[in-house]
Amino acid sequence: MISRRLYRTVWAFAAGWTALAGVAVAAQRAEVLVQTHAWARFGKGAWRQVRIVTENFDDDGKVASSSITDNTTTVEEVTPERITLSVEVTVEVAGKKFPSPPQTVQQGYAGETAGQTVSFKPLEGESLTVDGRQIDCEAQQIEILGGGNKEIIEINFSPRMMPAILKRRSTISDAASGKTTQEALTEVYSLDKRFKLLDERAERRGYRMRQVLKTDRGTTTTWSDHVPDVPGEVVAHTSQKFDDAGKLVRRTTLELVDYGVEPGSQADSQGDATRDTPRRSRRHKRR
Repeated sequence: MISRRLYRTVWAFAAGWTALAGVAVAAQRAEVLVQTHAWARFGKGAWRQVRIVTENFDDDGKVASSSITDNTTTVEEVTPERITLSVEVTVEVAGKKFPSPPQTVQQGYAGETAGQTVSFKPLEGESLTVDGRQIDCEAQQIEILGGGNKEIIEINFSPRMMPAILKRRSTISDAASGKTTQEALTEVYSLDKRFKLLDERAERRGYRMRQVLKTDRGTTTTWSDHVPDVPGEVVAHTSQKFDDAGKLVRRTTLELVDYGVEPGSQADSQGDATRDTPRRSRRHKRR
């Protein structure tokens, strides 16, 4: 159960925001969706390893249990319709490691899974203030149906920005009863951030996001750092979950351990507006 929750968590951070940017800008152009996807634009063989530390707290605010998870995600296949990732997870609890068999994850570029349908509707744009800058944005509504749920996503985006999506509001409800089960608001908090990654000499350009996720079990606030040069983009995050009484229930941190891009891939051969120098292939030695 721990591994499955982690698969879903990492996928949401790794693939969600940039994929939707491509959908909003050109929903019918598969090549644009691939190019703007946080994983697909790096092509087959690109990979990222992260380490996730999870702490669970008791009623007295003390750590009741903790775990360390090493997660390695690799791009297996990119098609005009979907991306396929291989996810390897090892969970360490009380000094003992529990590796899980690799899992294959397939998902469309709007975030839909097999059997789900997607529809799009343009909305009236608005001006957002992000990091002290006023930005005129377009807006789009995306509806995903299937699996007994309905998800309504509203995004505000500027195609010329990196990231393209500056605000994302998502509501998931039970398709039969209409009861809301989850609400999330994700916003870009800081633009043009600089991050020092691993042993690299030069800093990388990126941005910072904040997500507030509400369910009937409490509220989770997550701050995440994104670097478009890294497969999956997310290089760090901190997350805190509070119950309805305001007590800290769980704290999670994520850090980048390693990453690599295959020589000759799309991301390797094309420049990127977020870099000071042309993109070049890099392969790290996995730890």
